[in-house]
Amino acid sequence: MSLQFTTLDVFTTSAFEGNPLAVVTIPPPSQQAPLTQSQKQRIAREFNLSETVFVHDVENRAETDERKIDIFTPQFELPFAGHPTIGTAVFLQPQGVKSMIAKAGRIDLEFENGSPRALIPHDVKLHKERVPKHEIEAGWDGKLAEVAAADEGAPLFSIVNGMTFALVNLSSLELLGAAKVGAMGYIDGDLQDDGWKHDFDSRRYYYTLLDGETSSDGKHVQNLRTRLVKRNMEDPATGSAACALSCYLALHKLSTNSIRFNITQGVEMGRESLIVVDVEVETDGAGDRKVKTVHLSGKAVEVMKGTVRVPQ
Repeated sequence: MSLQFTTLDVFTTSAFEGNPLAVVTIPPPSQQAPLTQSQKQRIAREFNLSETVFVHDVENRAETDERKIDIFTPQFELPFAGHPTIGTAVFLQPQGVKSMIAKAGRIDLEFENGSPRALIPHDVKLHKERVPKHEIEAGWDGKLAEVAAADEGAPLFSIVNGMTFALVNLSSLELLGAAKVGAMGYIDGDLQDDGWKHDFDSRRYYYTLLDGETSSDGKHVQNLRTRLVKRNMEDPATGSAACALSCYLALHKLSTNSIRFNITQGVEMGRESLIVVDVEVETDGAGDRKVKTVHLSGKAVEVMKGTVRVPQ
């Protein structure tokens, strides 16, 4: 038994840039028995990309404009991830799909000139604990030592429960380029608040603020460069981290209520990606700023098509 798959490069219009994604279509139950969790995990491990999405096809596509999706890394399932959302939206657009149902919730879609804009489910959380001081190892050059020093006090922020990032601000693009995979220490998942604890693979989202401007419609536009570095790898484009960082900045560093973030990631890897996040903020009865909506936008291009065998 085999399944159809398509790979896409996401947050780019050029093949072999952006972040690769595999999308596997699972036929409706009348045509094939459902895949087990183990089978989906083994297929994701075979692709060995940062994420693989399983789209559950329906009996009659004319009767519904939504699809259920499952998002897997090679190690486990995720409730939400950004570049799978955008890549899968591009894949499903010819079928007239207007919403996707992920584990984190419903994701409504809009399309403008073929590019998706996704309404992202969110349950933002700024954790009480922050990243502790990092030991500076002998032999590190000055720039890498500065990157390590920036760790201390960095906030831990979740876009939803299960997707947490250490948001590390670096003051220059030179420092951003000096960050190295595997150089920084482990960040204990127990630093997260009760009910939110999980091993988040020491995900550091390094960011450097660039210029800001005001658009013609009065929206503040903030440009940034970023890098997502885990313990043993770097990600060329991370929509969930971009959403987390954008919400954090909108709530805690900026004062306007309508903000667009243009985020460029993956430059140092040779896989430049452009991620756009729009955050709308409102003030509650107590005067506290709250995230009202988060929209994630980007482009994607198909690269490969084929079939994958279903493991027994």
